[in-house]
Amino acid sequence: MNHPKVYVIILNWNGLQDTLECLESVYKLDYTNFQVIVVDNGSRDNSAAVIRENYPQVIIIENRENLGYTGGNNMAMHYAMDHESDYIWLLNNDTVVEPDTLSNLITAAKNSPNIGLISPIIYDYYNPNKIQFCGSYVDWNKQVIVYTRSVEESKIWQNTYSQLMCLWGTALLIKRDLIKNIGYLNDRFYAYWEDTEFSMRSIEGGYRNVVELSARIRHKINLGTGRSTVYFYYMARNRYYFWMKYLRGVNKLYYLRKYFSGIIEDFAVRLEYIGTEHGDAVLDGAWGAICGINGKWDRNIKVPYSLKKLISWHPYFWAGLLRGDFLRIASEVLRRTKSELLKIE
Repeated sequence: MNHPKVYVIILNWNGLQDTLECLESVYKLDYTNFQVIVVDNGSRDNSAAVIRENYPQVIIIENRENLGYTGGNNMAMHYAMDHESDYIWLLNNDTVVEPDTLSNLITAAKNSPNIGLISPIIYDYYNPNKIQFCGSYVDWNKQVIVYTRSVEESKIWQNTYSQLMCLWGTALLIKRDLIKNIGYLNDRFYAYWEDTEFSMRSIEGGYRNVVELSARIRHKINLGTGRSTVYFYYMARNRYYFWMKYLRGVNKLYYLRKYFSGIIEDFAVRLEYIGTEHGDAVLDGAWGAICGINGKWDRNIKVPYSLKKLISWHPYFWAGLLRGDFLRIASEVLRRTKSELLKIE
């Protein structure tokens, strides 16, 4: 039986314990024709030395600085392509795989030559019966990514929305031919939304993106208030880059109104429930998008102070104004007026 050569790429950045647990599960795979590359993205926790000691068979690429999800993975992908890989499996270091995960992915990929990208079902690490990701598609009319956590719905979507399906980069199996035809991850994004953009390029290249429902992994994910300022910056910036790349004509104008109203509301929510730094990261991400800042977050480039003060005057008012939500505007004006009257009293 033919067993294609797979390079498993694991990106590590100060996440030694997660990476060791991930490697432990990878080396229990029932698929044997694979080689692991760990890209250490400028860690400061002696990760590379410990991994080398525990797993001498692993190829380790050590970067002096954090090159992000795109930069780190692209380095290893170039290595894999130069060494005749048939498939590349991008695997987050905070995942645990099951013994048959890779073999199920490879079987599905081999059975359909037009598959370019394929993902397992992604379950929650701490709640193994809870699905984090089971498929998504782009709704160009509403300008949103629609997700499902239902296996049955995923089956339907993969037929109904076959030309719109986008996948997470958490455990993404990539066919060699796809990389030869469409290239590598887009370094403009650095981190977040790069998998959605890669999925769209896959479809444009004539490939299908598939969730293999027989394959599963478990994933640790940091939800809610545990998200870092870095996350909010890149999410704010990169969603602009994605939609503005693919939308056409008047739809771009509609999206701009939606984008900026959403940014202002995000800013207000982060400010109210998490803290000033997280709110500022959202605004700085949007400003970075307007300025065309690519790659790593340049923290010296911030939204102008005067504009931030104007938005802070009452963000929900501005968000409502941009959306044309006059009921929301009236509500916010009344609330602000009541607040000012209470101060006078």
